[in-house]
Amino acid sequence: MANFSGYIGTYTEGSGGKAKGIYGFSMNSETGVIEDIRLAAERVNPSYLALSPSKKNLYAVNEVGGSSGAVSAFSVDKDGSLTLLNDKSSGGAGPCHVVIHKDGALAVVANYSGGVIAALPIDKKGLLGDPIQILQYEGTGPNTGRQEKAHAHSFTFSPDFKNGFACDLGSDKVMCYSFDKKSDKPLVPWKVPFMSAKPGHGPRHGVFHPSGEFAYVLNELESTVDVFKFTNDGAKGDGPKFEKLQNISALPKGKKIDSIAAAIRISVDGKFLYASNRGHESIAVFKVLKTGLLEFIDAVPSGGISPRDFILDPSGNFLLALHQRSDNLVVFKVNRKTGLLKKEREYTVLSPVSVIFR
Repeated sequence: MANFSGYIGTYTEGSGGKAKGIYGFSMNSETGVIEDIRLAAERVNPSYLALSPSKKNLYAVNEVGGSSGAVSAFSVDKDGSLTLLNDKSSGGAGPCHVVIHKDGALAVVANYSGGVIAALPIDKKGLLGDPIQILQYEGTGPNTGRQEKAHAHSFTFSPDFKNGFACDLGSDKVMCYSFDKKSDKPLVPWKVPFMSAKPGHGPRHGVFHPSGEFAYVLNELESTVDVFKFTNDGAKGDGPKFEKLQNISALPKGKKIDSIAAAIRISVDGKFLYASNRGHESIAVFKVLKTGLLEFIDAVPSGGISPRDFILDPSGNFLLALHQRSDNLVVFKVNRKTGLLKKEREYTVLSPVSVIFR
């Protein structure tokens, strides 16, 4: 039997925040039982987390108000506790997402309120440097309450980390980049620099298929998923590009309910895709066809209010769903053949926002 361990990011202020910072936990890989939920580090609104490839360092955005938020770097101690290394500006207001390049030398941060994507260097000790590239987005969408300006929400690297895309909820655009680690501005726009979502849909988070052939973007405001085919004809052609194949709802057909989407994940084998719905309070389950297209299977009750984030455990046998508004974590057993979920147990976690495994 192997035990898995991980961390939970939370809200400590605003948005119903009740927690104290970043929490650690361990999980029995055979039963899915969660044990030892404990405070690993006190921080203000450490809402989204990322680990270095070595698992020796953890990075957290501090989603605070003002003209700029912050990103914190921690060392991961042998017992799982966290020791603060340093804090750096996130390059914009309201940071909500962070991802680390596979070489461990760069963090890319999405700043929601500022509409900014920022790249921060990481040294060999795991310390963050000041932003070396700041991408300021502009634009609006038809949803005047949520799309009054640009709102950068996430950045997603391709499986080989040579390309990636940022979701801008405010302008309904998916901004596309190649990665050049030798450049002082490592995120290089494609020749076709963005793809558009349907007006008012609001791109939020995305994932690549493990094969790298397809990408899936979850649109928050209309609870839909866009499917893109990824191709790259190299220097002789237009280079990397996306072709939109499908837009599909993450809600059951005919369901009339006020609901917005939050997180999107894909199984390690690439056979099933999952998305969370806040309002409908469900985890949508899709079958991934050989063509990359999606087939809606079901929307399983998530077991709480406002499923902000969820994750599949490293074995692929369990799914953990976090509920920001009902302060609970629900463990589901995953049917690896059908993709469907069965609720196993739940735990109290205050105002959880994101979850990662070590």
